Amino acid sequence: MTSTAPHPAKVRSTGAVLSVVVLVALNLRLALSSLPAVATEIKAQTGWNDAVIGTLTTVPVLCMGLFALTVPRLAAVTGRRRAVAMGLIAMAVGLGLRSIGAVAATLFLSALLAGISIAILGGLVPAIVRQQLSSSLGTATALWTAAMMGGAALGAAATLPLADALGGWNRALAFWAIPAVVALVAWSLLERGVATDDRPGNTPRLRDLPWRSPIAWSLTAFMTLNSIVFYSALAWIAPSYAERGYTPAVAGVFFGVFTAAQIAGALVLPSLSHRLPYRRTLFTTSVLVCATSIGSIGIAPDFAPPLVLALVGFTLSGSFAMALGLLSEYSVDAASSARLTAMAFFVTYTVAAFGPFVAGAIMDAADSWPLVFSLLAGVALLQLFAALRLRKNVTVD
Repeated sequence: MTSTAPHPAKVRSTGAVLSVVVLVALNLRLALSSLPAVATEIKAQTGWNDAVIGTLTTVPVLCMGLFALTVPRLAAVTGRRRAVAMGLIAMAVGLGLRSIGAVAATLFLSALLAGISIAILGGLVPAIVRQQLSSSLGTATALWTAAMMGGAALGAAATLPLADALGGWNRALAFWAIPAVVALVAWSLLERGVATDDRPGNTPRLRDLPWRSPIAWSLTAFMTLNSIVFYSALAWIAPSYAERGYTPAVAGVFFGVFTAAQIAGALVLPSLSHRLPYRRTLFTTSVLVCATSIGSIGIAPDFAPPLVLALVGFTLSGSFAMALGLLSEYSVDAASSARLTAMAFFVTYTVAAFGPFVAGAIMDAADSWPLVFSLLAGVALLQLFAALRLRKNVTVD
């Protein structure tokens, strides 16, 4: 007679979990940063106008906003771990579709799948980290942010050289499906033998979000304005330099500087915000430096591009990371944090998604990079009004 005993719970080291978290985070910006690096080549081959090219960045960011409320419901049905695996599969398939080349339907389907994937992974993995690495939450959050920004820098800097090495921009874009496959394998191995019923209980509903809170709206407005500038810059920095006398290779290097500086900003400014007594001074300084630097890209593109782009990347990423930290600080409990986060992400990404498209449409109509980047500098300055309310010792129920 045989008996069956329950399998013991699988013990996973902190190092193993952190390693897989880094692998997953690397994929969150690769799809977004790799395409602008070869946008000039795509435009030359297809003849598409700037508005269409910009839409390829708009679609995934729009998905990040629209799916902000859907992702918790998906996790409630499938469980968080399975939903993360589904997100990595969607990313791998979406990026693999880019190998087909200049076919509008497949490129837009790729953008759609990438956006859904980013929404799933970005919405669920932090919650899993809070559960499994509660004693190393600071380290895990720092690594998650740095890996995400590192992936953006990698996609920006390496896609054009890959296009030369692999014989086409489409193959270079499809190459980035490999990190998604690697992350999927690592995630599957990490979660093998772990109980699969990890479905969250309550999920935030649209009507339950803190729509009447001035603090919630100020934080959401700051994140939205920041993201309009960020995603517009992400889509158009490399093409703007390539169309104003720089080679695509040099423009790609400039773009890489912009994305690499985001790593430092995401690590440095949030740390400073906790140490300094006057947080709003840090927000204000960051916004002013960002707006000035963004404006100089349009008006004086030959003025120290690496320095200017490093300042843009550092301040945009750093101030957004500071705002992300407030999603937890301003919440009275986990449920409150979930509601505030859902509201902020839903509004931020849904609105910011149209930034790249509008910038492209302005270029089609006026053919003026100075106008585009001057308008973005104005949007950046509007963050000052939202930052006035982002003081310490306030809460959102």
